[in-house]
Amino acid sequence: MKKWKLAQMTGCMIALLLILSACGGGNANNSASNASSTGTTEASAGTENTGAPAELTKLKVGVLKIAGLTNVYTAKEQGMFEKNGLDVEMVEFKSGGDAVSAQQSGDVDIILSIPGTAFTAIERGFDLKVIFQNETAKAQSPDSGSIQVLKDSPIQSVKDLAGKKIAISALHSQNAVSVQKVIKAAGVDISKVQFIETPSPSQADALKSKQVDAVVTVDPYTTQLTSSGVGRVISWPNIESIPEQPLGAWFAKSKFITDNPDIITGFTNSLKEAMDYLNGDETRAKQEVAAYTGLDPALVKDMPMIGWNYKVDPAKWQAVIDMMVESGEMEKAHTTDEFFSDALKSFIVE
Repeated sequence: MKKWKLAQMTGCMIALLLILSACGGGNANNSASNASSTGTTEASAGTENTGAPAELTKLKVGVLKIAGLTNVYTAKEQGMFEKNGLDVEMVEFKSGGDAVSAQQSGDVDIILSIPGTAFTAIERGFDLKVIFQNETAKAQSPDSGSIQVLKDSPIQSVKDLAGKKIAISALHSQNAVSVQKVIKAAGVDISKVQFIETPSPSQADALKSKQVDAVVTVDPYTTQLTSSGVGRVISWPNIESIPEQPLGAWFAKSKFITDNPDIITGFTNSLKEAMDYLNGDETRAKQEVAAYTGLDPALVKDMPMIGWNYKVDPAKWQAVIDMMVESGEMEKAHTTDEFFSDALKSFIVE
């Protein structure tokens, strides 16, 4: 058995044990209290003939502090959630894996995860269904996701990565698998590449100090590296592996979806409105990104538009599933029907 494959299988077992362990504790970053069995409080109707407003339904939503989740911030700040009867609390996590664990233990009701991370969790027995697509990769560069080296590095292309150290935020994620596919397509023996798990905010320092030879990152860090003159892009891996692949989606437990159809509809309608609002005006969208992420508006000005896209192409999702299986991160073949909820059907386009 190849060293890479053995390391990959060992990594998967360790990751699974960590996730299962985390499920007992619920690691919400803001120490959110445990939700009820349905994860929320049902809204009560306003008192008849009194003119009192209806009570909003409380909903805990797991988010990451990345530009792609500005739409949630916008929906909250612009009153879109409130208009749809929801009082949304945004609970921030460091990774999709942390969000999955907290969601399973009841700390949050709905989570954002890169699909590949959720797929592997589902295959291992976690209850998750897709309710809404948040973001897709672009059809052509530039994109949010990039592989970058130092501007003066002798590395000129992906084929030069043999024998190099690469920082990546999660070793067994969809992002990592996309990168591996691109590297292998360039003729590089993947077992000759060392991947080092490094949080996205720490990757620039690791690159500048030459602890690693390259980083795999996403916006705002992609733009920060290039705009500062530190980094140089040698690949857009999401585009080069599967163009327009889904990069972020919203998941909920099957029971929560069944028990709370109005909440799911209110949530997805709010995000759809926010995405239309952002996609309709690039200047306004970038102002919102700066407000949510805290980034310098001058930096955000140079950032490519986020690929907010709620229109689901099942073929792209299936391609991601197949890529995860081919890499060994998933154990057997699956179809999209196994992961999609009925709530997603109205957003599917063939």
